Amino acid sequence: MTIPVLAGVGHYFPGTPIPNSFFEALSEVDIDDAWIRRHTGVRTRHWPDTRFERHAEMAREAALMACKTAEVAIEDIDLIIGTTATARPRVNPTMLGNNYMDLSLPVQSLLGARQALCFDITAVACAGFLHASVVANSLIRGGRASTALILCAENPQPILNFGYRNSALFGGGAAAAVWRQAPEADEHAGIHDVVLYTDSEHYQAFDIDDEDKMLMKGKVVGDLGPRLITDAARELLDRNGLTSSDVDWYVPHQGNVNMIHPVARALELPETKILMNLADRGNTSSVGIPSCLSEHVHRGTVRPGDTVLALGIGRGFGWGAMLFRYQ
Repeated sequence: MTIPVLAGVGHYFPGTPIPNSFFEALSEVDIDDAWIRRHTGVRTRHWPDTRFERHAEMAREAALMACKTAEVAIEDIDLIIGTTATARPRVNPTMLGNNYMDLSLPVQSLLGARQALCFDITAVACAGFLHASVVANSLIRGGRASTALILCAENPQPILNFGYRNSALFGGGAAAAVWRQAPEADEHAGIHDVVLYTDSEHYQAFDIDDEDKMLMKGKVVGDLGPRLITDAARELLDRNGLTSSDVDWYVPHQGNVNMIHPVARALELPETKILMNLADRGNTSSVGIPSCLSEHVHRGTVRPGDTVLALGIGRGFGWGAMLFRYQ
């Protein structure tokens, strides 16, 4: 049986970190460092200089890191799946010199991966990595691909309304993952189980205004988010006969520290098992889960053979949990 394994991950964050003092200096909003840390947990975030790089250029850097880690050549990639929640035609395109908003095709061009089938997954926002990984695994298991490159890239700055305090929450960057066919892998390799749900009742919690700026009803997200992803995690653990202590690492949606703490308490997770990069990177939407995993892989925290439970929730809402083994 063909078992896809997560062979490598990569991440990229542009430029120098933007500190909370940036927002303290804005006249449009009354906010300070203490408020931002208390309500979001964010100290710094990154935004690309769009004169030199956009979503695709950032994703290319993350992809090269992931391929190097996986020891996969560009010419071996036969599937590229992209996901982004922040791209907009013309006002926030994904690539220098082009006003469109897709991600996989421009990155295919930048990498020179001409042989790869490319498409994007939309409408999943912060849960994009979970959905893209499930689709990639399905195609590999079905014999339609052998090596899949997942791309997540975000640049929220052009669509942020700096008159709202929640603008301090969001950062940009990119992450990538390589899922590859591994006939020699054992039955516990790769994705062990996954749950995905969608409920459009609160679809209006997110919107884009007439100035192409993002609107978010933070209270709705904060009230519902922790419960939904806690339930998804419990379902996954229960139906696999696992307790929270059986999993090596938890990678929650890097949305807000005040969303992560309730989930940790409800699941009785040891703080030492929860991986985060929110404080230094901000909420990076689809990039949050894979970049957090990648940073901890590359610093040696997560090691080959470790089990990981990733928890994500996107706008509208779409949410889920994925239990997998790294390499």
